This record gives sequence, C-alpha cells and structure tokens, in this order.
Amino acid sequence: MDNKEEEKETSDYFQHNGIPFISPLLSIEHFEWVKDFKMDQDTVFIITYPKSGTTWMQQITSLILANGNIDSVKDKVLYERAPWVEYVVFIPNCKDSQLITSHLNYHMAPNALKNKIGKIIYVARNPKDVTVSFYHYHKFSNFLKKPKDFQHFLEQFVEGNVFYGSWFDHIREWYSHKDELNMMFVTYEDMQKDLRSMIEKVAIFLNKKLDGKTLESIMDHCTFKFMKENPASNYQDALQMFNTDCGSFYRKGVVGDWKNYFLVSQNEWFDSIYQERMADFPVKFY
Repeated sequence: MDNKEEEKETSDYFQHNGIPFISPLLSIEHFEWVKDFKMDQDTVFIITYPKSGTTWMQQITSLILANGNIDSVKDKVLYERAPWVEYVVFIPNCKDSQLITSHLNYHMAPNALKNKIGKIIYVARNPKDVTVSFYHYHKFSNFLKKPKDFQHFLEQFVEGNVFYGSWFDHIREWYSHKDELNMMFVTYEDMQKDLRSMIEKVAIFLNKKLDGKTLESIMDHCTFKFMKENPASNYQDALQMFNTDCGSFYRKGVVGDWKNYFLVSQNEWFDSIYQERMADFPVKFY
C-alpha cells in the first residue's frame, strides 16, 4: 500500500477523549449533544463494547418490548428498532425511540442515565472472543482500518487503539457504576448458556410479562440461524458498508472461538495483561 492509499484509509479517524472514532458517522459536536439527551423512565439503553452481543440483545429486547405483538416489529431492521444514540443520523428521526443502543463509555453517556432515568442492559463478553470478532469485523468493514495481521490487531486492542477504544476501560467504568444506575449486567456467555432464562430475566427487568407462546416465539426469532438469514437483522440493506468477500456480518456466534486464533504465547501474554488490569474484577469469563 502506498502512502496515498494508506492516508485515504485512515483519513476519517479522529480522537476524542483519547478514543478513536470515525467521521462522518460520529462527531464531537454530536457527542456533546448526547450528554444532554432527554429521555423518560421507560427508555431502555443497550450498552456494549463492540462485538459483545449487541445485535442479539437488540433482537431480544425489541421483541420483549413489543408486548407479545412480535409481528409488529420483526420485519423492521434492527438499527431502526434500536438506533445508536451517538451516530449523527440519530437526530431527528430517532429521538422518540423507546429502545436505544450505544457503544460509548460511561463518561460520554447521557447524563440522564447517570441520574437513574431510563434503564440500561449492559452486555459483556470474554475479551479474547471480542478481539477475534472485532478483528474479523475490521477486515469485513469498508469504514474501518484493515488490520495488518492478528498479532498487530491484538496489540492494538490491548492498547485501546481500536474503534471505541479500550475494552478494559469500557467494562470497568460501566461496572463500577452499576449500583448507581438502573442497570442489568449480563454476559454473552450466559446468553449462550441459557437463552430462555436470559429472555425471562430481561423481561422481568423491563417489567414485561411473557406468556409461554410469546416466550417460545421470541426464542425462535433469536437463534443465530434465524438472525443471520433474516433481512431485518443481517444488515443486508447496508452491504455497501461491508466487503462481503472478506466475511459476513454474522460469523460464528459461539463461545471460545479465540482458541482457534490465539497462539500459546499470545494467550499467555494476554492473560498477564488481564491479570494486571482486571485482577479485582468480579465477573469471570469462560
């Protein structure tokens, strides 16, 4: 790659609060607007670090909020059912959304959330699986820097030099404030382990009652196979943003895929970093 090509590839990146973002999808002006975003007590935020189960939780939560009328939302694309508050296109079309998504860290989130207005569902995932999924997503996306190789991306991930910054800072900040917020903290691994139980817990958190038929229907609409094949959830209408020769939006959706990518030396190095930065973190990933 010559210098001009490299410059073109990286020209849309900018730093804010030490975190890499991209324009025109995001902007500093809009970040300032987000801080004062007004919401009511029924507003639900799904907050995640990228590649941690975001679309899965969007699907689950949007179907629960449909009050049993799944047909009313199932064919509406996910980014319309649960738009990202930090994306500049959020204004003015999505301001009345009951379900909102964000990858922002705690310090950049709406002040209303910090005042216990609205509810938060935070989804965390084993950072090794996040790294692998994010690596492939960078290769697949037309709007992100293409990684040189997995080793280089792993180093960038640990240093926080990737889109949306440090996984370590993101999860620690949100978790450390969870008791001050109306927050439900869940893990991707628990979603995989028992989807039915997770749907029931989310419904209780949102004060929604699900009859047996609705619960079964939600489960059917939240399988990896269904979501991968469903145009409303597979980003089929946004293919211009992705290079389909390098993958697909839904790749594997499994736990432990990192074992197929991490060398022994990489795993030992990552574990040492994790132990140094997260030794006192009470959530254990598997």
